[in-house]
Amino acid sequence: MAAFVPACSRCLTRPSTSSSAFNLASLASALPSTSYVAPPTLHHHAPFSTSSVAAESRKRRTARLKRKSNLDQRILKVRMLDASKPDPVLGHQLGQEGEKIWSASELARIVLDKNAVWGVKEDRRGNLVPLSAAELSTTNPVDVAAAKDAKEYGGPARLNFGLDAKDRQLLFDDLPHVMVKDRILDSWNLGTLVRGTANAADVAAFDAEYEKVQQEERASTHTLARVLDLRNASGKGIQVENIRRIINHFGGPQQDTGSPEVQAAVLTYRIRNLYHHLQTNRHDNSNRRSMTSLTHSRAKILKYLKRKSPQRYHQILPRIGVDARAVEGEIVVPGKPRIARS
Repeated sequence: MAAFVPACSRCLTRPSTSSSAFNLASLASALPSTSYVAPPTLHHHAPFSTSSVAAESRKRRTARLKRKSNLDQRILKVRMLDASKPDPVLGHQLGQEGEKIWSASELARIVLDKNAVWGVKEDRRGNLVPLSAAELSTTNPVDVAAAKDAKEYGGPARLNFGLDAKDRQLLFDDLPHVMVKDRILDSWNLGTLVRGTANAADVAAFDAEYEKVQQEERASTHTLARVLDLRNASGKGIQVENIRRIINHFGGPQQDTGSPEVQAAVLTYRIRNLYHHLQTNRHDNSNRRSMTSLTHSRAKILKYLKRKSPQRYHQILPRIGVDARAVEGEIVVPGKPRIARS
């Protein structure tokens, strides 16, 4: 028996789909492949096909091709979002564009790097290598002001223990003069000069004693500067100094340590420290779990701030270098990175 052949050839004519604004095939091929699986509701029907079905009306075939086009667009949108989504840990996209977001944030400008403070870094063999002048240069307004004060009053470039410019002037400018004056007033040679019975030998003895007192006070000032220098602090001490700077900058005049802005900034700083630590210590699973916990805590705090004040929420995100897509929705932190094997 011969197969049925429709009398109308228009039923087998394939409608043109080249009128779309962009080519889905070329755009999908440019995106990286992902393991996207369509929702269960999309698997109720048989796989779409562009080939004609026998005895299929033109209306049904047009609807079937339209459903296939909609499904392709949905899959393409998911792949585009996956290709451009920010890293949940760093809070921005990886690469140069993401680093620009972090470099332009206020948090990146006020925190200190341990290597920049110590002036050395560790190479791949574990040796300490001095940093170049370009790596040591900083545009941090706090450090620029501190360097200016150090040039005027003395002392180290960065003070430890939370000391500020007023403490620098008191310790390295006012205190040495007071100590020299106090010691020289108790001098016997000064009494001889005051009584008017001094001769040339007494004047020479007083000048020698005065110079000796000044040298001793300069040595004491140098010892005090070494004690208060931030370069003598450990990594934990530099972290304490950075947290103090974050509280002063984001806490407002009252230095409110409980505000969501301060907590989010401190958590972001701690997360980035752990992230860079795990890049070279990939088997440190304890700190990896701590980094995951900190990431979820930051998301909870920022979501609370969004419910409380959307304006403050959108203002704090660029200040700490975090993208909104790294906070909203489900946060999935990747596990241990794999080593590429040749």
